[in-house]
Amino acid sequence: MRYAVLALSLMLALSLAEGYPLYGSNGAVNCAIFGAFKNPFTPGDVNAGKNLIFNVDIGLVRANATDNSTVNAVYTLTDGNDKVYVVKQDYTRDLQPGRFVLGFVVPKEAVIKSLTVDPLKAEDGDQFIVPFEELINSSNGKATLLYYGIISSKGEVNRRAMEFDISVSNNDTSRLSLSWKNFTLIDQWGWRYDSKAYNKYNGEGFPAVELLPNQTIRSGVLFNYLSPISRPVMLAYEYNSTSSIVIDIDPEKGIRSNADASSDSAECRGQAEAESPPATLAGSIKASKARLAKVRENLNSSA
Repeated sequence: MRYAVLALSLMLALSLAEGYPLYGSNGAVNCAIFGAFKNPFTPGDVNAGKNLIFNVDIGLVRANATDNSTVNAVYTLTDGNDKVYVVKQDYTRDLQPGRFVLGFVVPKEAVIKSLTVDPLKAEDGDQFIVPFEELINSSNGKATLLYYGIISSKGEVNRRAMEFDISVSNNDTSRLSLSWKNFTLIDQWGWRYDSKAYNKYNGEGFPAVELLPNQTIRSGVLFNYLSPISRPVMLAYEYNSTSSIVIDIDPEKGIRSNADASSDSAECRGQAEAESPPATLAGSIKASKARLAKVRENLNSSA
């Protein structure tokens, strides 16, 4: 537990970067959100088709690294419409001392804005907020792709399937034909996964539709099977096309960026500032690999 306090304090000391973990503190207590994911609501429940379980993986420790006692707090989520959701103990799981997954029941369409942490003891300070990042989106002019997060990750012994919550908007003046065939997932090694066909019986995957001008569809898009050690880093629309849209969905981007920020290499910082966003899918993959190589170099030099 003491090492967890030290690690979290070090993370908070680093300059904050885009991507997880997300951080918040009231000076007495530190909180890190390591990620968020969604699960289907209880099958058979009357609201199973309307709600889902929004899971938040957090670490909560005291800022004083010598005090490793448990911090008790009340947690609530706030969405973009300022509606508040209380944590559900039935869906909350302990992982390690100070580390757990909080479960909230929220509407499927909810966009979560922040987590509020309210310590129960006066000596642990006032309540504070950990804001979530803005939703990731990108456009090629004719269509806009918006990423809401992971719906589910189903693992077997040596492979897993992942479903992502996305929306596509038709910005053009003509109809836009869409199906699961339009989407591709790329892992940290640049390996490409094609989307799985829509299953009309259980509603998994992205359906075949035609969007009218200014129309939007929000749906899950399913990929299987991935290696258990593959990490999704990019989601692409129209992979091998001049109209490709690429979104960086790397859940470890913030961790790796913080590793970069802790480096004393001015040369690396200067190079990062000089880099411009990649204009093509190949450029995106190359940039992702370059970031990975830079982090490995920084970690090796500090070992």
